[in-house]
Amino acid sequence: MHPYESENGKWGYIDATQTIVVEPRFDGAEEFSEGLAPVRMGDVFTGKYGFIDKTGTFVINPQFDWAEEFSEGLVRVRIGDDENGKWGFVDKAGKYVAEPQFDWAEDFSEGLAVVRIGDNRTGKWGYIDKTGKYAIEPQYAVACSFSEGLAAVRVGDEKTGKWGYIDKIGNFVINPQFDRTYYFTDGLARIYIVDLGKWGYIDKAGEIVIEPQFDEARDFSIDQALVRVGGELFYIDRKGNKITPHE
Repeated sequence: MHPYESENGKWGYIDATQTIVVEPRFDGAEEFSEGLAPVRMGDVFTGKYGFIDKTGTFVINPQFDWAEEFSEGLVRVRIGDDENGKWGFVDKAGKYVAEPQFDWAEDFSEGLAVVRIGDNRTGKWGYIDKTGKYAIEPQYAVACSFSEGLAAVRVGDEKTGKWGYIDKIGNFVINPQFDRTYYFTDGLARIYIVDLGKWGYIDKAGEIVIEPQFDEARDFSIDQALVRVGGELFYIDRKGNKITPHE
């Protein structure tokens, strides 16, 4: 099922055959996730979001100023405007597991969610569990969601700070040393070295397994990654070797 806007500006949902399965009656609608979809009643400035099931019935009544999609059984919602509002998390019954108190939040991933206390420049990032309690106290300049058991965090400011990786109790598994990093996928993560202006890849021990040499790099998927050197785009294997397409 996908959102569908009717001629009168109301939103509903259609299936893969383009058949309307939920009549257009909402002022805004997003994709379904885990069986529920956020919809808005009212205009974009004053309207409220709730959640419907696939019959179009409200499971969680409209009450939030913004709502995202469910992840791992919980969803992040905002009370208040974009600038001053607070984020919290509710379950599929609409019950808060974490009251709106965070200045920013990300979806749950591997049982934990990234949250920020304070503004984007000086605030601190940490992680909460599914009971709404801190699993890792806010202490990082920036933090990313967990992937394959590790999360990238930055210590220090945007210009001179360094990125490393922590485990789920907040211990550094890979000490902060990289200028930029991304999520682990297929056991490897891409890292950027400013002095070289190049991307490479590390393993979960923090060892560089593919030397920084690429002008652009993407995450590994099924043992290959897309990279760019100059104007040439090509795929590499886990050893950094160029993959030659089969004739």
